[in-house]
Amino acid sequence: MPPVKKDHNPTGKRGRPRPESNTSLRPDSARGTAAIPKDVDPRFCGLRDAVKRGWYRLEAGELFAGFQVSRKDVVLDVGCGEGNAALFCARQGAHVVCSDADAGKIKALAKKMKEAGARKFEAFISDSLPLPLPDAYATKILCTEMLEHTPDPGKIMAELVRVGKPNARYLITVPDARSERLQMHVADPLYFSAPNHIQIFDRERFLRLVEDAGLAVLKYDTWGFYWTVFMSLFWIAKRQEHLQGAILDSIKPPYPPVLQSWANTWAGLMELNGAEKLMESFDQYLPKTQVIIAEKRKFIGSVI
Repeated sequence: MPPVKKDHNPTGKRGRPRPESNTSLRPDSARGTAAIPKDVDPRFCGLRDAVKRGWYRLEAGELFAGFQVSRKDVVLDVGCGEGNAALFCARQGAHVVCSDADAGKIKALAKKMKEAGARKFEAFISDSLPLPLPDAYATKILCTEMLEHTPDPGKIMAELVRVGKPNARYLITVPDARSERLQMHVADPLYFSAPNHIQIFDRERFLRLVEDAGLAVLKYDTWGFYWTVFMSLFWIAKRQEHLQGAILDSIKPPYPPVLQSWANTWAGLMELNGAEKLMESFDQYLPKTQVIIAEKRKFIGSVI
C-alpha cells in the first residue's frame, strides 16, 4: 500500500459518499441492455443514468464526455470521497493523486487502488487549504461535488489552479441551485449545514467562480433529474428519522417503497425507445448537478 501522508490541517469537509460507491456498482457494470429486474437498486439506477448522460465512457477513456484521461496524465482528485472517479482514472493507467479530509475514505481508497492499474498512486489527508503539492503538478484536476461543502470556494479554486500544469484540464461539478431550492422546502435542516451543503450555485455564480480563478470554460452541462426527484422524495420518506453526518450515508437498503418505485420507474423509462430526448430535457430543466470542463491557459477566454 502506498504511504498515506497527513497534511497539517486534516479538518474540514467530511468525505462525500456517492450513490454509486458500492463496489458492485462499478461504472462498467452499468452497461448492457439486460432485462430490468422487478426492483432495481436506486443507486445502480442512478449509475446507469450517469453512464447514459456521458459519465464513465470506458471505450473513449473519458470520465465525462469531452474529458479524456490517459496513462500520460497526472490526475488530482480533490475531495475524492469514495473514489469512483479516481478509480476510473486509475484504470486508464494514469498517475492518480487523491486528497480528502476524511482519513477513513483515503485509507479505504488506497486498498482499492492496489489492483486498479494506476502507474502511480498518492494519497493525502487534507482539507485542501493548502493542498500538500508543488505548483504545476497535475495535468487533470477533478473537483466533483466538493465546493458546496467548503466555506470559501474561491480559495479552493485558487489551490486547484496553482497545482495545475499549463494547459491542465479541470472537471468541476456542483449541485444545481434549482434542485437545491426545491429540496429546501422538505429537506432536513442538516442537509444545508456543515458537513453537508453550505453553498448554493446557480449557473452564473458557478461560471464566475471558475473564470475568476483564471480558468477558461470549455464546456458547461447539467444532468441528474433522477437524483433531484429521488432526494426530494427521500426527505418525505425519511422525515421521521434522526439523520446525522453526511446525508448520502443514509442512501442504502432497505429503501422506502416510494424510493423503490421511483427507481423502478426511471429504470423502465431508460429502456424505452425514444426516451433519450425526454431524459435530456429533464436534465436541462431540473438537474441535480452542473458540470464544467475548463482549461488553465496563459490567455484566458471562455469558449462557451
